[in-house]
Amino acid sequence: MSTIRKRISSNSTSRSEQTLFDTAICLNDAWDVWMNVQLNFAVKKSGTSIDHEVDCILYHRKYGMLLIECKDGHISTEEAQGTEKGVIWKQGNRIMERSPIEQIKASTHPLHDYFSEMFPKAGHQYNRIRVQWAVCFPDMDSTGRIGNNALQPRHAILKSDIKSYNTLERKIRKILETGELSYGGKPFPNDELSDEDYDRLISFLGCFDEPSWPELWEMESRARVAPTAFQEMLMESITRNPRMQIEGVAGSGKSLLVQWETRRLAREGKRVAVLCYNDLLAEQMRQNFKNLGLDESQAVATSFHKLAAKYARIAKVAGVPRREPEDDAAKSEYYDAVVASLPGALKTLRDKKKNLFFDALVIDEGQDFENRWLDSVLQLLKDPQKGTVRFFYDPNQTIYKDRDVLGNRTIGAMPVMVLKRGFRCTKRILEWVHDTTDIRIPCYENTPEGRPVDVRTYTEPKEQEELLLKEIERLHKKGVTFEDILVVSLRSRRNSGLASLNNDTFRWSDISDSLNGAVINIVSAYRYKGLDKRVVILTDLKPSKNGPGYPHSNAHLILVGATRAKEHLVVFRQRHRI
Repeated sequence: MSTIRKRISSNSTSRSEQTLFDTAICLNDAWDVWMNVQLNFAVKKSGTSIDHEVDCILYHRKYGMLLIECKDGHISTEEAQGTEKGVIWKQGNRIMERSPIEQIKASTHPLHDYFSEMFPKAGHQYNRIRVQWAVCFPDMDSTGRIGNNALQPRHAILKSDIKSYNTLERKIRKILETGELSYGGKPFPNDELSDEDYDRLISFLGCFDEPSWPELWEMESRARVAPTAFQEMLMESITRNPRMQIEGVAGSGKSLLVQWETRRLAREGKRVAVLCYNDLLAEQMRQNFKNLGLDESQAVATSFHKLAAKYARIAKVAGVPRREPEDDAAKSEYYDAVVASLPGALKTLRDKKKNLFFDALVIDEGQDFENRWLDSVLQLLKDPQKGTVRFFYDPNQTIYKDRDVLGNRTIGAMPVMVLKRGFRCTKRILEWVHDTTDIRIPCYENTPEGRPVDVRTYTEPKEQEELLLKEIERLHKKGVTFEDILVVSLRSRRNSGLASLNNDTFRWSDISDSLNGAVINIVSAYRYKGLDKRVVILTDLKPSKNGPGYPHSNAHLILVGATRAKEHLVVFRQRHRI
């Protein structure tokens, strides 16, 4: 059964409606959300007729239905002396013609009665669906200026109640489960509807504009926690330290901090070298710096091996080919040679080509670098002993098992700042990662729950091609385009069950290839570190050597591949052989 997420009216000018919607849209899939619902119905037994718009309706099969009236600005009440009205409601300085309580209660009791006819059940005054009401004041910290005789605080949703979807859900449940004097001090009853009755309820309230997945993700993104201020505070705190290690979990925004710090250093007049191991990440960083208005005289972003090859050529190191070979097997030997030649090349160039050296060095995905490489990299600084260094890394993303990493003495002597929370992936993705790898990545309270991770199983690796075609068709029906999808293999192309898949729809991104925007790219997890996509299809997940029920023996690589997904993760897992 699809969860209803009915969008706010494009004609709505209500700031409070938009604020509530931005948080409600992130409630988990058990909640249905309707905005701007026009109710038009008659209750036979009471003779009541209703024609009224409700700003927001939230429904949960277990807890019931909450009708919400939204009010902008600061609301207050005062006694209406000498008039028939007991209380005057004011919005700012303007007297309201009708109180928000009257507006929302005009629908609440008739709707309760209507549902008792639609879903009858003997023995209850109010049958099957619990209906309660609330007024949302997203600009107000308290109901201090509203008298208790005008509004009971338990029916008010305040600014603090919508700071995250978790706090909103707690408030909703508290309202729905409150005892009522008219029902003997107990909460109104609520029965979980059958699928057939639930369909009747949906038909009554309407679901004609359920958004596509990309539209839903755009809505959710507005309500995601924005740790920008927190991260900027961290970066501000390290400006006084010329050298710093920044350890951060997957999705904690390390690459974003790399951009900010590079721009800050460049504005100080420093020339910055930004290095990583992954060439696709380097390509993305170059584009990001261009978008920030930085040119190569200010910041150079490159992969370590490409930089080593460049300096070997400029220094004319004997025995090192002038060009990168075409053959993949020969490339490995070529890059081993240029890396080995880098210390000598830098020594040769230091006095002759001072413009090739830098004031600051920023290293992203530092856990990919061998310790001996870092000794060479530090010589890129004009002052190797005092030049600015920022070293970003995550020990849980160490996937090159044959490398001596995260033990360089110079880097290790630098102070460490730790980013403990991820905000890129949804909670469901992080939960799946923990269940599979036993590596827990804490997240923010506002992190969206997201959709469940879809796990498809196969017996033989080749069967993944058919699974992939079916998955793309399913995603297409949800409005997901090629641009939002990436296939990430946990193996190299040569060892993947998808090795032969290369056509107008799918394209492998091999060594040194850029991604193709016209197709669905297939990459190994090794090549896509530090980057992300909305939807990742993680393939070639072989059974763990540890056996079922234990953390996977390839835990770090799985973490890297799975956390590339921002919104939705699909996993192709090979069945355990009996």
